Amino acid sequence: MTRKTTKTRKKAAPIVVTVLVVLYLAPLAALAFALLPSAGQESPLPVLFLLGYLLLGGAVLVGVLKALRERLREIDGGEEEDASQY
Repeated sequence: MTRKTTKTRKKAAPIVVTVLVVLYLAPLAALAFALLPSAGQESPLPVLFLLGYLLLGGAVLVGVLKALRERLREIDGGEEEDASQY
């Protein structure tokens, strides 16, 4: 097996996990965003809840995407082999 094939295989898991997290959170965030206009008609509490959910969900999405980028850089740089020596 070539080194390129090994790197591609190591990249598959982080990419799959990131796609699954995005596919889970993106529709929930879109639904919360769609409900915002009708949420605050009687009380501001639902609007605050939805804004908080959007903020936290967005932070999770950004964090997952940054972690993916960092992991792919580690794999390309060969750092995962260094850790296996210890």
